[in-house]
Formats: sequence, C-alpha cells, structure tokens
Amino acid sequence: MISHVTAEPSPVGHRTSDESSDAPRAPQPGEKGPLSRLLGLLLLFKMFCLQNISWLMSVAFHGALTLSIAGIAFHYKEKHDGLGIEAGAFDGAGEQGFDNVLGADQQAAAGGGKPFESVIQPAEMSQAGGELTALNELAKLGMEGGEAGDGGEGGGSGGGRGSGRGLGTGLGAGFFGSKGKGKSFVYIVDASGSMMGSRFSKVKTELVQSINKLTEQQKFFIFFFNDRTIPMFDPKPAKGMIAANKNNKQRASAWVRKHEPKSLTNPTLALRQALEMKPEVIFLLTDGELDDGVNDISAAVRQMIRDNNKSNVIIHTIAFENEDATTTLEAIAKENNGTFRLVK
Repeated sequence: MISHVTAEPSPVGHRTSDESSDAPRAPQPGEKGPLSRLLGLLLLFKMFCLQNISWLMSVAFHGALTLSIAGIAFHYKEKHDGLGIEAGAFDGAGEQGFDNVLGADQQAAAGGGKPFESVIQPAEMSQAGGELTALNELAKLGMEGGEAGDGGEGGGSGGGRGSGRGLGTGLGAGFFGSKGKGKSFVYIVDASGSMMGSRFSKVKTELVQSINKLTEQQKFFIFFFNDRTIPMFDPKPAKGMIAANKNNKQRASAWVRKHEPKSLTNPTLALRQALEMKPEVIFLLTDGELDDGVNDISAAVRQMIRDNNKSNVIIHTIAFENEDATTTLEAIAKENNGTFRLVK
C-alpha cells in the first residue's frame, strides 16, 4: 500500500531555516529615534537655562570682562615693548627689585639700614636747618627785646665782640620810653622846684625801676640837678660809675627815694661831669627851659656838650610834662646821636 506524505504549513511567526538572521528589524511600538532624543535634550537644556538664567548671565558677564582685560593688557604690553610690571620698572629682578620698592623698613629689618639712613639724613639736616633758623629768629627777637625793654635787661649775650662801642652785647637800659644800648649809663634828672609834687614822685619811681633792671655786667651813675649838681650818694658821692649789683642798686634806690626837688634848672655841671665819666649813654630829663636864674642858658649848654663830648657819648633827652624845653632838648639829642621824647 502506497503511503502519502502531506506537507503541513509552518506556524505563523516562526522563521524557517531558510530565513536570513540579518534581515532589517522593524521598529517596535514605543521606541524613540535619534531625532526624538535630540529634541528631548534641547528641551532639557532650555528648561535648565530658564531655571538658572541669573547664574548664566553672571558667567557670561565675567567671561566677557576677563577677555576684555586680557585684551587690554596684551595690547599695552605690545605697545610699551614689554615694559610692564614684570620688566625693568624696579631696576632689578625678582626679590631684589621688590626690596627697592618696599624700601628702607624691610632692609632695616634685615640688618642693613643704610638706605633708610640715607633717606633720614637729609630729613634730619632739613629739620636741623629749620631749628637753626628758628633759633636765629629767636635770637633776633631777644636782641630787639633788649632794645625795647624799659629796664635794659636786654636779650642775653647777643652776637659779637665788635671793637669800639659796638652794640653786640645786647645789653641796654630804658628810661620813660627812651632806649639805650650798652653797659654804662648816667641818668641826669631835673630836681628843680618846678618838679615838686607828683611829677618828682613819678620820676623817682621810673628811675628806681630802670636801675633795678640793669644787670651786674652794667654800670650806672645818677645826677640830680637844680641850681647845683647833686651826685649819687651825696653828701658822700661815689667816685664814678658803679656796678649794677644787688647791693649798689638797693643803696641807689634808697638815696633816690629820700631826695626832694628845689631851686632852679641848670644841668651844665652835671652834664660836664657825666661826659668825663665816658659812659655809653646819658639820659637827660627836665620839665622846663634851662636857666641860671638870670638868662636862658640853652645855647651855652649845647656848646659845652660839643666841647666836651670827645667820646661820642649818646645823649637821649626827655621833656617831662612840659614843652618849654622841647627845642633845646631836640637839638641836644640830634647833635649827640640820641632821641628826643616828650612825656605827658
């Protein structure tokens, strides 16, 4: 009996042995292609940018600023042939260059000190020069004060040892505003009857103050005059000018205070004796025209001074509370390198 072979169809979905394993694979439902992935990444980046916009702007700004500065620096370096901070500005290289900039403090700390001293020395010299200038100014003021002081305390030892009657000592005296420089003074004071009362009291007070301001380096003498001459310490007068020490000034002050005015006005003999003592300065004070009881002796007194003032003694004249003697006293002062002063 002949058997029959019947071919049965293959089940659906199963490959036969003849089908190639390399056949294209069809996309499965739900799978994404490359374009979809790219769009997804772009969407994520957009969301990130929206959420971090401030941070991104800051990064962009600082990046642009950095590039700008770098560009400017590069341009400046090229323009100046490379002479920037790194080159030649400090006249040296590396740490030595910075030593020059940091200056003396750092070098002094290292034990050198010379650059700092070289800087300080000119400053010290300048300061010393300023101090010397200030001292010179003070010395000038002191000497001027010696001229202006009523009592003649002067301004110290002054500036020099000039020959002759130089005024380098700075010593002086003052009497009713008249100033004289020097070491030796004679006061010739009117003690006539017209000076009685408050006038003579004022004169004695001023005279005592003036001699008490003299120093021990100075000498002085006092004449009162009326129709006769009354020398200091009369009736036992001193033989000449005396040192202005404490004891002598006290004795002279006591003698002045007890004297009283009287009689006429004739200074001739007192002036002659004063010129014979050869002081540097004479102070002559009177309250009226000069007379001997009969005549005006003003011209005779001036001529006597011209004949006897061989040592060029300076004579300062003072008209006290009366202008009658102004003409004569002005002439005497002018002829003897002095000054005239009217005291009212």
